[in-house]
Amino acid sequence: GTEVKVDGKKLLILKESDILAVITD
Repeated sequence: GTEVKVDGKKLLILKESDILAVITD
């Protein structure tokens, strides 16, 4: 997956629109 930061939250993205998990909340 790809780690992306959105609004200060780290998200693990599998596909373009699929959020797998919030790593940090």
